Amino acid sequence: VTSIGDHAFCNCLSLTSVTLPKSITIINEGVFGSCYALTDVYFTGTEEEWAAITVEDDNDPLLDATIHYNYTEESAI
Repeated sequence: VTSIGDHAFCNCLSLTSVTLPKSITIINEGVFGSCYALTDVYFTGTEEEWAAITVEDDNDPLLDATIHYNYTEESAI
């Protein structure tokens, strides 16, 4: 997965967390628009890889969430 299409999770009001692979290069417009319950993003890459992702407009809940870098299933246990 390298991108998430426009408005994919828009208005998912109960979405509290999401895991994103380090292969993501773009998060399109409004993917997380109005996802106000989103508090945690588990990213399988580094902080530097996260910084290289293009995040388009209307993704404020994503940008306001806590990013957990280098996430793996093992780290969740």
